[in-house]
Amino acid sequence: MRLALAILALVTVAAVSFLEFRGKVSKEPPVQVFDDMDNQSKLDPQGGSAFFADGRASRPAVPGTVARATGLEPAKVLQPGYRRAESMNPEFVTGKDAAGAWLAAFPRLSLKLGADGQLLPYKVDADVLALGRKKYGIHCAVCHGAVADGAGILKARSAIEGAESMPTIANLQTTLYRAYPAGQIYDVITHGKNTMMPYGEFLTPEERWAVVAYVRALQLSQACPPELAPESVKATAK
Repeated sequence: MRLALAILALVTVAAVSFLEFRGKVSKEPPVQVFDDMDNQSKLDPQGGSAFFADGRASRPAVPGTVARATGLEPAKVLQPGYRRAESMNPEFVTGKDAAGAWLAAFPRLSLKLGADGQLLPYKVDADVLALGRKKYGIHCAVCHGAVADGAGILKARSAIEGAESMPTIANLQTTLYRAYPAGQIYDVITHGKNTMMPYGEFLTPEERWAVVAYVRALQLSQACPPELAPESVKATAK
């Protein structure tokens, strides 16, 4: 009986000691009781391997393999006469005009083809803003904050005593970023800037422009010109 009580007491003390640290902020790596295959033996791309005679981990493609969606050998992949929307409207996917300058506003044309085979106009409507709000909330708000003022949860966390500060989080409400052309904001989303990672692999071109539209809406919401204010708001201000 005493042995059972001693074992129970030991297990209780160990459990309490371990669970006490759950939820606490720490710069140290977390304790992993079950690693859930986070750490596993694998070969890195373009790494070395002694298993193969040529010493390469990455294996060459099977002869005759044709890559899709990369523009390589399109005649073997796509039907004759197929026109890729991205090549028809490069400013939509680059944020730059034919001269290489940033687009001041949004692209004139979208990537959607009409019944006549021509690109449809790009319109910033309620659906675009709703998409931008959704993607901004997922990818951007954690750093730039709900109103794009740079006061996201990551900055709040960095203010905890002993934590590393995050001085590079941009306040998109400042004059500097308000003056950014729409194409430049699109480019930053695509390729990143300073310590901000690129989001081009997570967001489609349509989603990136939607985020640009929502950022513009947030900037307008925090500094709306008097001439754009509704009459009801002007009356209240008086």
